[in-house]
Amino acid sequence: MTWKRLIPVAALLAVAACGQGTDTGADSEDPASSADGAVADGGGAPVDGPVYRGALTVLQGVERDAAELCGVVAESYPPQCGGLPVTGWDWDAVEHEEAEGVRWGSYIVTGAFDGKSLVLTEDPVPTEEVDMAEHPELQYSEPEIGDPAEDLGAEELQAIADELTAEFPVYVYGGWADEQNGVALVDTLLVTPELEAYAAEHFPEDTVAFSAMLRPVETQE
Repeated sequence: MTWKRLIPVAALLAVAACGQGTDTGADSEDPASSADGAVADGGGAPVDGPVYRGALTVLQGVERDAAELCGVVAESYPPQCGGLPVTGWDWDAVEHEEAEGVRWGSYIVTGAFDGKSLVLTEDPVPTEEVDMAEHPELQYSEPEIGDPAEDLGAEELQAIADELTAEFPVYVYGGWADEQNGVALVDTLLVTPELEAYAAEHFPEDTVAFSAMLRPVETQE
């Protein structure tokens, strides 16, 4: 089984071609038209704090109680993945693939983080309904790299990435040593306050650079 690291625009291209049983949901508007919106049907109460947006795979397996956002997806059929739960998700309201009890699709999602899940604040939009070329803010971009406080070697930087992956498996799905810039580059679904605090407490300043798939809306527009 192959696991594929995803970038936002192509969140499900590896498996969508072999999908069957597409369901048709409600029409959705351009996600870039508004930064704020009502919580989607079935969602929880509005959550204080930043609103995040990204283009991701959403999948719900047979034994899962909720849909989840995925940073990596197994290239099997049906696909397999797990990640951050989504509050307010309604499969009946969106087009999706379904096989062997697994439901999935690629969507632009917008919501607030409540500490345990992404609470939808706008209806999700299938990526196939959007001209992604018009939304470069939703595409993968290299993280900002600061001036590391200490000069760490490749093994030390990789150890940092591995530790964050082990400590935060729901949010962090990999990382590697960028020896040239002296940082650990870490791929994550979302940079949570807990994740930022852990990195600040355990590692020298600016030795971790996060690349998040869900980013604050105000930084995108």
